[in-house]
Amino acid sequence: MTDRTPTDDRQPVRVSLVNLGCPKNQVDAEVMLGQLAAAGYQIEEAPERADLIVVNTCSFIQEAKEESIRTILEAAALKRTGRCQAVVVSGCLAQRYGQELPALLPEVDAFVGTGEFPRIADIVAATLQRSARDRTWVTGHTALVTADLPRRLLTPGHFAYLKISEGCDRSCTFCAIPGIRGRMQSRSREDILVEARRLAAAGVRELILISQETTDYGGDRGETHGLIRLLEGLLDISAFRWIRLHYLYPTRITPELIGLLASEPRLCRYLDMPLQHCDGAVLKAMGRGGDEQSLRRLVERVRRAVPDITIRTAFITGFPGETPAQFSRLLRFVEEVRFDRVGVFCYSDEEGTPAASLGPKVSRRVGEARRARLMAVQAGIAEEKGRALLGNLQEVMVDGPAPEFPGVQCGRTAAHAPEVDGTVYLRGPSVRPGTVVRAVIREAYEHDLAADILEGEGSPCETALL
Repeated sequence: MTDRTPTDDRQPVRVSLVNLGCPKNQVDAEVMLGQLAAAGYQIEEAPERADLIVVNTCSFIQEAKEESIRTILEAAALKRTGRCQAVVVSGCLAQRYGQELPALLPEVDAFVGTGEFPRIADIVAATLQRSARDRTWVTGHTALVTADLPRRLLTPGHFAYLKISEGCDRSCTFCAIPGIRGRMQSRSREDILVEARRLAAAGVRELILISQETTDYGGDRGETHGLIRLLEGLLDISAFRWIRLHYLYPTRITPELIGLLASEPRLCRYLDMPLQHCDGAVLKAMGRGGDEQSLRRLVERVRRAVPDITIRTAFITGFPGETPAQFSRLLRFVEEVRFDRVGVFCYSDEEGTPAASLGPKVSRRVGEARRARLMAVQAGIAEEKGRALLGNLQEVMVDGPAPEFPGVQCGRTAAHAPEVDGTVYLRGPSVRPGTVVRAVIREAYEHDLAADILEGEGSPCETALL
């Protein structure tokens, strides 16, 4: 261990951060990087070249916990083989298992929970100077990101996530998040707008609103139309070409929100709305509302008001008690409703959740087989929807060069959220990332499209060249 500090006259301390999990966790990582950079640490992309490694973990489901442990052990191995002097573990795994992890992972030098990550610079200094009394910095609350905390974006400069609240008041029986992140805390609208204006001034063209439950924004502050008022404020910032909503709860999709999606061209006609299942009995066991009929009515109402809407959803297979008939109902539901994007997860017991004590259990083998069948059905739907776009003219935001195809750029339409949906591969002149071009769709695959650029933003494509 070293006693160096970032302000020494010697070479600055290099810190690398490895982020795992969802965009909400990524925002926390960006805040930690901002704090570390502001304190004088040198941010190093490659962990093997760092003096200290921070692993920002996820523990939402079993696979996420396993990935987090593997990554921690890989980082700890660099203490033996590289220049690394210390490893810090932050995020949901540290928060959830803060009492158990120090004994299980003696090679880790500090554990930082979701309430303490804004203090990461002080914690890193104490860890390097060996002045901390113990290795655990975990409290019973989760810190709320605010505009006064510096951020260092991990996304390309033209799009960014904006976390509008923390925690969740829902009681989904399968979900460990309320036990990790706590009850819902909404940021003030004014604070969010301050950060949004800063992001716009920095060149962000696409703003993606995230939270555990976006439709409930402001409810804990006594606001009845909190999300609508927030969107109206964000739409006043003209620099944002696209504003995208993630993590919407189906029973909270209001007529006002649907109307705004229909009337505001800069609000992406894209609905990220996890349904989890369609069978009423399964949904009740999950602690969620609705049934197949009400969900069909919701989708029909949205599509009637916004005909070109893209609907992304997610389902769970193998939930305790899910019968073959209930799974068949879900399969038929997906076949008939024809969602644009679908993610499917196989259920796993999460300790501390009500669903962990429910039965009868569906075997992992059966749950995974059901997941595969559902994904196969959706793959066929996605391919058909892609082929229907052949020859169409689409607006595409350029993300940059396609690493796997030299001379080709990649981008997304408003129907493609970054990092979770497909890619549009673009042939034509090189265009600056963040530019919106008009392109003709020439090829379609299960998730991706290929297109030819016709025009750049507001002018012929030649004037948009670098």
